This record gives sequence, structure tokens and C-alpha cells, in this order.
Amino acid sequence: MVIMNKKILILGHRGYRKKFPENTLLAFSKAFECGADGIECDVQKSADGVYFIFHDVELQRMTGFYGYIDRENSDKLKTLDAGKGERIPDLDSFLESLPADKFINIELKEETLTVKDARMILEKLNKKNLKNNILISSFKHELLPPFKHSGFKTGLLFETDSLKEQPLKQIFDIVRYRPWSVHPPVNIFTEYLPLSIKLFVFAAEILKKKFVFWTVNSDVQYNAVKDFAYAVITDDVEVMIKLRDN
Repeated sequence: MVIMNKKILILGHRGYRKKFPENTLLAFSKAFECGADGIECDVQKSADGVYFIFHDVELQRMTGFYGYIDRENSDKLKTLDAGKGERIPDLDSFLESLPADKFINIELKEETLTVKDARMILEKLNKKNLKNNILISSFKHELLPPFKHSGFKTGLLFETDSLKEQPLKQIFDIVRYRPWSVHPPVNIFTEYLPLSIKLFVFAAEILKKKFVFWTVNSDVQYNAVKDFAYAVITDDVEVMIKLRDN
């Protein structure tokens, strides 16, 4: 495996998720304050076509409201408490809040977004002049080409089962979509690597893709990937920074 010389980037998973309500402006600002190199966040779409920074399709876990984000209008969503009095940020307010010197990984959620949405989100990003700092990722790989063609970094997200059971398909997607990075789950790297995972890693390295691992929350997980990670996505920003810097 390739040894990385550059300092590993620490990205707050949905902001500083361990201590603050996830995917809120508070969680993002606290991640930055605590030294994160950047953050990861998620984009979903409301019933009336407004893009929000939110992970789940169901609203209850974060807001206590029984409903689905794609069945509620934006006016309703903006009234919900996402924790500690924080609101669910829409994409526009999120982009306005971003510092110019942080790395931002925006995940496009496959449950509510289409290729048409990808193009509309791309228009918003192009107006903000943040191209150098933004990485667009998704499990739904077909959402990514509009961003790649416009010069944005793109990343392919992978699930554990797909990597173990269909490594050749995942390698084909790397060749097909030519992403800047690949985003495998860290859990499969903390055990003995099956041949399928070794094949995936070998192919990604041969194709010179950067590795961004999710979700790295322990020293065991960090140490398993530190030699070839470009970035790690973590719930616990301060712990990961200490592990990296010590």
C-alpha cells in the first residue's frame, strides 16, 4: 500500500457530531473551531424542491417530528428543531457560512436526489467560487459526472457488502467515473482483509485514487488506515487530531 507523505485531513462527520447536533451550522463551526481540516455533510431535497443539509429521509431521529423530508415543504422544515435550538440549514445558507480555507465533502443522498438535482446543485456551487475546496461524493455514482465535468473533485462512496461481494463492479465504477477519491468504510480494514478488498485497494492505488475513510472513531480504526489515507471522516474531531499529531 502507498504510504502517504501529506498530513491526513481530519473531516468532521456531519460536523462535530459527537458533541453537537449533526449537520447543523453549529456542528460545522465547532468542528472548525476545534481544528478540523474540514467537514462532511449530506444533502437531501424537500417536497417543494429545496435542498437541505440533512442525512436521514425520516425526520424523527433528529427533530422528533414524524415525517419524511421529501414529503414536507421547506417552510415546515425550517421550523423544526434539529437539536439545541438549531435549525436544519438549507443548502444556500450552508454555502454562505463556509470558510474559504476548509475542505468540504458534500454527500449527495441517493434517496431524494436525481441527476437533474445534481445539475441544479452544481449551478449553486459554481456561483460560490469554492471549487478548489469542495469534494462531491455519493453512493449513487451516476450523480457525480456533472460535477466532474465542471472541474469539481468527486468521490465514490462504497458500502461494506458491495466491496466484499462485488469488487469487480466497484473497480469498474472507478474506471467508468474516474473520481478524484474513493470512500470505503473503515470497518473492513480493521480485520483480516479478504481477497476482494485487497483487489479493490490494489486497483484504486494503481488508478492513483485518494482514499477517504468513513467513519473513523477509534485508535484501532485510525491506525488501520493511516498509512494510505488522504482523509478520515470522524464523529470525534479532537480525538482524531490528537491521534494524527502525536
